[in-house]
Amino acid sequence: MKRRITVLLLLATATAAPATGQTEPRTFEELSTMAQQAYEADHPEEAAQLYARAVKLRPDWSQGWWALGMIEYERDRHAECRDALTRMVELDTSAAPGWALLGLCEFRTKQYDVAFEHLKKAHMLVPVTQGGGPLLDMADYHLSLLLTQQGAFEVAQEILMRIARKVHNNPEMMFAAGLPSLRMPILPSDVPANQRDVVAMAGKAFWDLATQPPDEAEVDFKALVSKYPKFSNVHYFYGTYLAARDPERCAPEFLKELSVTPDSVPARVQLTLRYVLEGKLHEALKLAREAVVLSPDSVGAQLALAKTLRTQGDNEGALGTLLTAKRLDPVSPAIRLQIVNAYRALGRIEDMRRENAEYTRLKAEQANWP
Repeated sequence: MKRRITVLLLLATATAAPATGQTEPRTFEELSTMAQQAYEADHPEEAAQLYARAVKLRPDWSQGWWALGMIEYERDRHAECRDALTRMVELDTSAAPGWALLGLCEFRTKQYDVAFEHLKKAHMLVPVTQGGGPLLDMADYHLSLLLTQQGAFEVAQEILMRIARKVHNNPEMMFAAGLPSLRMPILPSDVPANQRDVVAMAGKAFWDLATQPPDEAEVDFKALVSKYPKFSNVHYFYGTYLAARDPERCAPEFLKELSVTPDSVPARVQLTLRYVLEGKLHEALKLAREAVVLSPDSVGAQLALAKTLRTQGDNEGALGTLLTAKRLDPVSPAIRLQIVNAYRALGRIEDMRRENAEYTRLKAEQANWP
């Protein structure tokens, strides 16, 4: 996989004069030219040494830091790659490949917090409509792993869905897709041996949903719920699939999930939303309040309660719940938009305008974020 992204080293081509024939290069031009030649001749150690000398002479040469980082990444020297790419992105803050490779190196050195920030930065620098090639796909995959580890399962799934449609066949990624599908906040390497099969089956269902005809995904889901009916979040996963494609059949799956996992907040949230659509507001309110009690810090639970209250005509109650959701997730444009609508319903025009301005700002800042 690493060699697939070496084409990006073209970015590091030096604008130097041809080599002068000196056996010991001394100038920046000589060093940079010989470094590139050494890399192209598949002499990575020599190339790394020459690039290191070149950037020492010209520390503001961002392409040289990029080339050095790429070489170290290919040699599995991730700490050295990280240090070179840190210098590179300081010089070129808009370079998505630099942020991507930096994040990948930090992931390898298990610096997960900073890896997440830098992989997210790379993702947000590339519009969804453009795509970023193999390096950015690999960065997005690792971003999805960290989102899963954090419990941001839906965002991880959205990113994985885009990757699946581009990559198609990748067993490692397919397996990893099972983790957010089953709401397991761990990395693939941490999956216990006795759970690898259910994760693999869930990952295949997710992957086929993205890449195969609908009938094939349906077969996968039925096999999953048949083999693992008592595994937590299997029925929830199937229920979310049905909610998007055959909503009349989704509620029984969420109820089955509650029989397997009685304290499931996500199942309560999904049932709440379904019951609101069906006009079962009493049942919806009961489930939404239970979800909030079970997990006061769940944004989804707060939003489900707000939707139920608003549907019942309790705009003041809905606003209070939405403000709690905003406190929990202050950078969400979607929450701000719901608050705008709540203020409008209450006739609080100045508050509505203030929140609308924040919504517009956040929406622009996160244009490329799911």
